Amino acid sequence: MPSVKVNDHWGDLRIGFYENPDIYPLMPILQQEFPNWNSKRINSYMQLVMSEDKNISGVITAKNGSGYYVGCLIYTYQQVDCGSINNSSNETKAVNVFVVENLNSCIPILQKKIFLSLVDEAINIAETNDCEYLELPNLANEGYELIKTKYNSQIQKPKTFRTYLKLSKSLNPYESVNI
Repeated sequence: MPSVKVNDHWGDLRIGFYENPDIYPLMPILQQEFPNWNSKRINSYMQLVMSEDKNISGVITAKNGSGYYVGCLIYTYQQVDCGSINNSSNETKAVNVFVVENLNSCIPILQKKIFLSLVDEAINIAETNDCEYLELPNLANEGYELIKTKYNSQIQKPKTFRTYLKLSKSLNPYESVNI
């Protein structure tokens, strides 16, 4: 399990696993992500995600220098048919994929930077766990602009509504991005 990373470039964000069984500190972010869910349903979902082994599912958070949670990424590990990831592939072999199920920030003005910081850490974790791809939501949302710019050469042409990044251990997820 990686230690907490401090991302000074993005305003002293601390990125790391959320391991506290009390999800109350994340509730403002989670209520924004799941606006039609009541707190009981959110709590149930989060208990399920967090009750699993970190090698199955979990939560990565971004915390600002003042100690407030400003973003979270909920993930699972899955095996996906390679042919569904890349239109040019006719392969049917299963590949290991780090799936970003939910990604949210409670600070709209810093959303792009928070998303990029969380995805950078997700890539680091995925590569450490021998994943070949990282699956993200569709990158049409403006909040994904920095991710699209930084990882453009890794973006696959998927057959689905999701976006896949081909991972490479030689890729440095902490290199800077001009904004």
